[in-house]
Amino acid sequence: MKVRNLSNVSGFTLVELMVVVAIIGVLTSVAIPNFRRYQAKSKTSEAKIQLAGIYSAQTTMQSDYDHFATCLLKAGFTAPVNNYYAVGHAATNNTANALVRGEGGDCPDGATFRWAAAKNVGGVRAFVGTFSAQVASATVNNTGETFTAGALGYIDSNNNTAATGSIWTMDNNKNLVQVRIGY
Repeated sequence: MKVRNLSNVSGFTLVELMVVVAIIGVLTSVAIPNFRRYQAKSKTSEAKIQLAGIYSAQTTMQSDYDHFATCLLKAGFTAPVNNYYAVGHAATNNTANALVRGEGGDCPDGATFRWAAAKNVGGVRAFVGTFSAQVASATVNNTGETFTAGALGYIDSNNNTAATGSIWTMDNNKNLVQVRIGY
């Protein structure tokens, strides 16, 4: 009969386990904020894509009718779906729209010129009224020669107000500007 020595049992001590838990806690406290920042930063690509779409639609309208206008759907812009950013122009410009109509374009007054965000972040989303106040520079001038499009989005639950949201603009020269970081 063989007798086992039970005092030679291998395993982890409580101190070793506590050290491992402490290391995991420290790594988590560093990793989670960085992960949230990277996640928010990746959402900004949506603003860039939407603004590039508006730029393409506007330049197409300008090449067809010699003017920019605020009737974005008629210009060929596809309305955003399931988006974090409110995009478009701060207000309609019926003077610029009339210039496009004068060249034979279908650009009615009051046509859709901006869209609200569809996704909530921290229980709120970017609305068109907030957009107009925060991205007031997103306009088409009265001669239809220049435009600026804007995007306002809440992409981080710690920065989900009009005063802290992410703002981007793009103009007719394709200058993309991050007005406010928002994360």
